[in-house]
Amino acid sequence: MRQWARELDESMFGTDPSDEPVSTWTDLARDQGMTDLARVTLIRELDGIVLDQSRLRRPDAPHTLTTAPLSGLAQDFEELGDLPQALRAQHLCAALQETAWDRASARHTLARLEREAGRLPQAADSLAAVREALATPDDDSLRHWQRVNLGRFIAEEHYRLTLALADAGRPEEARALLTAADAVLGRLSENAADGVRELAERTAARVRETD
Repeated sequence: MRQWARELDESMFGTDPSDEPVSTWTDLARDQGMTDLARVTLIRELDGIVLDQSRLRRPDAPHTLTTAPLSGLAQDFEELGDLPQALRAQHLCAALQETAWDRASARHTLARLEREAGRLPQAADSLAAVREALATPDDDSLRHWQRVNLGRFIAEEHYRLTLALADAGRPEEARALLTAADAVLGRLSENAADGVRELAERTAARVRETD
């Protein structure tokens, strides 16, 4: 039993704590209520990547960057309630994407974070970048975006930001974004659009109230 336990520990956790990713320790600190310690450690990790993006190179493909550490940091900061740092990580993550699908997905997440942080004009700009990515010609990564969750999430974020703009007393911007939202919704498959229509109708009614 002792041998089995040692082998299980080594296979799942390793023998050297320094081999663990930083998220292991920040998650543990956060779970124990040491959020400031977790936040400071994550900021240092993000600073290191910002200063040296070569840290994102994949060991098996040295000429390729992986943005997974940045998206993970953005999520960690969001869970800690630090939206400015989450935005910082997600902005760099979005800037490094190569395929149109990845650009649209990363900019969608950036727009959501900007909306939640109250940065509504910046969120509108990010959604414009999403639509620009979706219009990229001859990019095979976009073949099915209208039929999967990405399309539904993008449409939903357009309507949520439209509501936020209306509630913030920005009726002209809300109306313009509503038009863009309806255009995105019109491109979705029937199944994808079904999950958005209630939000679309509620948003249109709210915008009409601002007229």
